Amino acid sequence: MGGGDMAKAAHSVTKAEEPKEEKVRLGLYLHWIKTELDNESACLELPFTIILLLSFSVLAYLHLKQADVFTVEGAVRFDIEQNANFAWAINFGHKTVYDVNSIGDFWSWFGIGFLPLMVQHSWGYSESMQAGYDATKPDGMAAPFDSSTLPGSWGMNDVSHLGGLPVRDDYLHYNRIIGGIRLRQERSAIGWDLCTMPPNVPEDIWKSWLGKPCVTKNPNYELPPQVTQAETFAEPVRVEWLMTALDSLREIQMKVVDMEDGCSDMADKLNTAGPGEAPNGGDGTCGCKTCSEGTGVLGPWLDEQTERIEIGLILYNFQYGLYSYVTTNLFFNRGGRIHKLVHVQSSWANAFTGTLAEIVIMLICDIIWILALTYILVQEVKEVIRVIQFSKERWYKSLKSDYLSMWNIVDWISIFVAYFVVVSWIRVYISTAVVNEDFQRIASINLASVNTTEARSAYEGDITTFFESVEGMVDTEQLYRMSFMFYPMVVMLRLFKSFDAQPRLAVVTRTLYKATPDMVHFFIIFFSCYFCLSINAVLLFGKDFVAFASMSRAVITCFRGLFGDWEYEKMREVGLLACALWFWSFMLLLFMLLLNILLAILMEAYGDVKATAEGLTLPKQVSEMVRRYRQTKRGDRVRLNDIWDAFFKTIGDEKDMVVWEAGPGFPEGQGGREFVTPELIQERVMKSMRLQVPMNQAKRGISQAKAVEEAKKATPYTIKNVHQDFDRLNLLTRDVRDNVRQAVDIMSQYDFDENDAEFQTQISDNPEDVTEHRQLVAEAVKGAVTQLTAEISTTLTKEAGMYERRQKQLEISQAEMVACAKDACSNLVQLRERTDEVVNRLQHLAVGKQRRDGDVSAASNIAAVVMGALTGGKSSTSGFSACSNPEKGNISSV
Repeated sequence: MGGGDMAKAAHSVTKAEEPKEEKVRLGLYLHWIKTELDNESACLELPFTIILLLSFSVLAYLHLKQADVFTVEGAVRFDIEQNANFAWAINFGHKTVYDVNSIGDFWSWFGIGFLPLMVQHSWGYSESMQAGYDATKPDGMAAPFDSSTLPGSWGMNDVSHLGGLPVRDDYLHYNRIIGGIRLRQERSAIGWDLCTMPPNVPEDIWKSWLGKPCVTKNPNYELPPQVTQAETFAEPVRVEWLMTALDSLREIQMKVVDMEDGCSDMADKLNTAGPGEAPNGGDGTCGCKTCSEGTGVLGPWLDEQTERIEIGLILYNFQYGLYSYVTTNLFFNRGGRIHKLVHVQSSWANAFTGTLAEIVIMLICDIIWILALTYILVQEVKEVIRVIQFSKERWYKSLKSDYLSMWNIVDWISIFVAYFVVVSWIRVYISTAVVNEDFQRIASINLASVNTTEARSAYEGDITTFFESVEGMVDTEQLYRMSFMFYPMVVMLRLFKSFDAQPRLAVVTRTLYKATPDMVHFFIIFFSCYFCLSINAVLLFGKDFVAFASMSRAVITCFRGLFGDWEYEKMREVGLLACALWFWSFMLLLFMLLLNILLAILMEAYGDVKATAEGLTLPKQVSEMVRRYRQTKRGDRVRLNDIWDAFFKTIGDEKDMVVWEAGPGFPEGQGGREFVTPELIQERVMKSMRLQVPMNQAKRGISQAKAVEEAKKATPYTIKNVHQDFDRLNLLTRDVRDNVRQAVDIMSQYDFDENDAEFQTQISDNPEDVTEHRQLVAEAVKGAVTQLTAEISTTLTKEAGMYERRQKQLEISQAEMVACAKDACSNLVQLRERTDEVVNRLQHLAVGKQRRDGDVSAASNIAAVVMGALTGGKSSTSGFSACSNPEKGNISSV
């Protein structure tokens, strides 16, 4: 091989083996860094969010104490609903509040059932006490026992000096009625123009026939009311107070009689009053102060204009420290039905009540939650300031383009809801303090001094103020509880934010995101069908079934029906065939068809996301974060934040940093559009931050940025690709099948059976015809074989030529290796000879030096000889070392 050829070969090998330069656009690299920082921050928020949720859950549980509230409210509600009985037969009341269906029923229930249940000023005994005495009476005893002589109160250990049991206004032993019982009502307007009569009947005729004007109807009370309707009161009128703390049960019942009959026969009532008893304190006046309110005519307190009655009282449970506002509501619809609802609203007298351990845990959780909430707020404010400060655009544009995102919006919603909870707690605390002050004022009143009309009016004013304060407190407390309910839902969204930063946990959120376009179109169809069937249900079942009486109720009932919660027995009362047709349509269309389509959409999106969900698992991601932390602590790596800050100092615009494709406002070669290498990264960080980025870290970052970009560009192999490949395979299979069939058809033309009678009839009597056909077949086969032989020969020739060229290249390489080995041997021989010569000269010089110590020329000669020997040895050594490597022998020989 000539020297020129060897030089060219050496240059080509060197160029081939030269490592590719590692470089990437700066914007792509910085975008990878930003993504890593965001994901790491979001992943670190997961334990923080869990702590936030746990602390809030504990403090909410301890502050609200729902189980204790249910204990008190459930006992009161059960007692009123089940034990306030009327329609007594011997010792059994057969009707409850839910059997009140007329004005007379109401007064029976209220006077016979409700008041004796609430106002118990003496100790209660069993119903058959006298019969028990009579059964134990000895024979010949002159005077039997009399149960009426039993004491009405009993002492209590350690406090018998304060009075006996029951204490006045005690209710269910552990609750105390504060002040008394309030009755109030809502009333309708009245007028002839409110009547709806047939249009062909003259007005004077229908007025004469009707005999009374009509009243307005409240649409909220036509159907069974909801709890929210019991918590509000429109315009209270005809407010009456039954002072249980001042009056006896008999006096209260006498006032109720006045309310029922509109203060009729007052003279007879005064004559029948017991000693020291009379309506309204003994002056014989009407006990119903508002029976003429609104009409100017004295009449019954309850009449046809009444829309709603509320019987309210305030209880204080001294075992738990709980205020309870108890209301029994009766709603009069204009169909003639009375809807009943017993409702209790409660609020704690002290925000920090419970055992010492509960209070300590409550305070710790409060502090943790407030600190965590403050930390989130500070971080979000810092991020907003940083975006505005480091952007070259106006603040609102920078916030819109660089800050506003779904997860940042979730963060701010969680902050607002959390601080709404805090504000609601403060409002509850303030309203509770007001109620406690009013309670202290009422408890300090000496009831014995309330013995005049003026004192009674003042006491009634204090009770009115207290009721208003309690109503405000329980309304505030209700809003407070609702805010507690919404906050965990917002925290759940924050959890999804952390999940989205982890590829394996983000499968759910990304599935929903990918399926969103299809679900939007699906729900357009779904809700159209759902709405039509809901309207159909109102028209079909509305007049017979309250669950479908209104559109809102029908929508909720149909949604429950999608999950199997049906009351089919009531529905089929409208007709078996009509009910079955609607039910089948609903179930087949919505449940069997559309809901399964929704599942198919979600499953398809889930399959696509799952197929591309490549990334670290949660344990591996945590391990990677721990590795980075340890390496940073040891000084083996530089934090990604520092690398980001180093380039930010150079560019000065975050948006310009992460844009790697040139465009308007982003020129090529500037900002994120320039190319960077590991060396350039090291140089920039060292210059800006005085930190040395390890080469392996810089290379790893660039390679990972490239990998992320390639993964984005890669087309995922989805179900659609599988279908396309199968379609292509199906087409190829069909082509093969058609070709095979064609070949079979061609071969069948030449295939025959000599014994076939039909074939024999087609054979000519002249045998030359058969010979001619056989020759044609033989020639066709020969031609096909010849063509096949030529194609095989051509293919083998090409393959043989390739192997021949490879063999020649191998022989040339072997020849070069042999030549290199020969050169190496020759160089080694020369080196050995020169080495021997150097040794001999050194020996002679050493002997001469011994003879002539201090001779400078001798030392110079020794140095020259050694330098000459070393010069020759260097070239020889280089040739030897080069030839010792077979891959680089041709280079070194040159």
